Amino acid sequence: MRTTLDIPENLLKRAKIEAVQRGTTLRELVGAALERELTAASRASVTPRRARFPIFASNAPGALRLTNARIAKLEAEEDARRHGRAR
Repeated sequence: MRTTLDIPENLLKRAKIEAVQRGTTLRELVGAALERELTAASRASVTPRRARFPIFASNAPGALRLTNARIAKLEAEEDARRHGRAR
C-alpha cells in the first residue's frame, strides 16, 4: 500500500544510509522498524501484574515501628519461605 509520510530530513537521510549499509531497501527498513515498534507497544499494553506488598503484623493500628533494617530482614525471611533461600 502506498502512503505519504512527512519524515524529518536528517532522519530520512540516516534511514537511507542504514538501509544501504544493511543491504536492504528503505521500504523494508521502515517496515521492519514499524513492526518492531508495534510489537513492543502491544507487549507494553498488556495488563501488568499486580504488585504484592508485604504485610506486617501489628498489635495496634498506627503502632508499628519499622526501620529499613527490619523491613530488609522481613523481606529476606519471606523470600526464604517462598523460594527456599534467603536473598
